[in-house]
Amino acid sequence: MFETLLLNFLFLLFPVLIVVIFFENRANRYNQKLLVLMSAVTMVLCMVKPIKLEMGYIYDLRYIPFILVALFGGYKNVLLLYVLLNITRFYVGGPGTLPSFLFSTAVLLLVPFLSKWFIKLSARRRISWATVLAMLTMGVYLVVLGVMKGTLDDQFWTLTVYALTTHAVVMSIIMILIEQIITNIKNRDRVLQSERLNVVSELAASVSHEMRNPLTVTSGFLQLLNKSKTITPEEKR
Repeated sequence: MFETLLLNFLFLLFPVLIVVIFFENRANRYNQKLLVLMSAVTMVLCMVKPIKLEMGYIYDLRYIPFILVALFGGYKNVLLLYVLLNITRFYVGGPGTLPSFLFSTAVLLLVPFLSKWFIKLSARRRISWATVLAMLTMGVYLVVLGVMKGTLDDQFWTLTVYALTTHAVVMSIIMILIEQIITNIKNRDRVLQSERLNVVSELAASVSHEMRNPLTVTSGFLQLLNKSKTITPEEKR
């Protein structure tokens, strides 16, 4: 179980590490598309390698990348993950294919709706709300599973504790890393903007100095002409 959990965690860290290594200091219009694609690959890997508990229950972390893309990217970016999620679930097979499709559709309709509100929050509140949404998503999923199962034994409650705890901890860690990357990018942009303003200020001072020199000479020359007694008033004009 713990080996698979660590493997899933590494899957989720993959897009974050790629951003830190290759894209954090390189602004590119394709960055967002690459992040969505890497999140989709991460989600599929989590579904293909689920976490298996000793009592026989299986769960995965597919909704963590799904929720992250939905919150940061909105409907347009999460649609790819929605399609791949259901294609992969159909490929894996099993009796829960239809409930999984219906549940993922509900998540697709609800979570991206919060995107604009979510982006305006502070970093700490984004971390908190992303964690809460991950737990709520998994909680509702477990409620649906419990209704379908009928009887809720000790094994089911063990699954509930494991699943909710895993989603909360993993989402918190991923969000902390994401917010740190965002902070680094903003700090870099501030430094670049400050450097640009310094260059402009120095250039303006240089131009002002170069303009002031000939004006000073001209002003002095005019004063000398005005004080001169050898030049007639007509010549001064």
